[in-house]
Amino acid sequence: MGRPARPDLHDALLEAARAEFAIRGLDRARVEDITRRAGASKGAFYLHFRSKQEAFDEILQRFMGALEDQARRREEAEDEFRRQHAGTSEPELRRRQVEFDCRVDVALLETLWRNRQMLAIIGSTGGSRYHRSIDAFRRRMQAFVTTRMAEKQAAGLIRRDADPAVLGDILVGTFEGFSRRMIGLKERPDLEGWLRSFVEILYDGMLERPDRALLASPPRRPPERVPAPRRRTVS
Repeated sequence: MGRPARPDLHDALLEAARAEFAIRGLDRARVEDITRRAGASKGAFYLHFRSKQEAFDEILQRFMGALEDQARRREEAEDEFRRQHAGTSEPELRRRQVEFDCRVDVALLETLWRNRQMLAIIGSTGGSRYHRSIDAFRRRMQAFVTTRMAEKQAAGLIRRDADPAVLGDILVGTFEGFSRRMIGLKERPDLEGWLRSFVEILYDGMLERPDRALLASPPRRPPERVPAPRRRTVS
């Protein structure tokens, strides 16, 4: 009688492949090492994937899907946060918003940290194979964040003169930058510190401050022109 099929084998092979790719890269990773790590046979691998490239493609798609799911759950959590803090005074709401963002968004940085070798692998293949899917993913995320920023602006939560699309680029671009900084790091950096620095700077520039008009310098008047002295003529 054959051994019963493992219901978790597909996911176990993907997790083992992720670990091998992170250590050796896509080109040097070997199927036998993947299956050894997963506690499976080499034949079992080919029952689930045609090649290690196909396994990597699925890992990448799951990774991007996980980021999108986290973004949606994060916004649902923020909607609930807003409902719970309705009526809170502006200074206190800002303080609590910063703490909320730092607590919730660190999960996104943890996902990026765990998958930090993805960009390195994509870059090592020249990027042509993944350019279209990565570009489509970025456009989806930018559109999602831009829509959220427009909603917050309409609700009076952020400055009226801020361009939601620019804010979307700033947010998406910053997390892309974080993910690139992680590549090659062996020890987990201070992700919470990275996040807090960014969030505090973001809110300083994005929120409408009641005292902004008072702090703004008055327009500078051009200096009055002093007539040049008339030259005396000698008769």
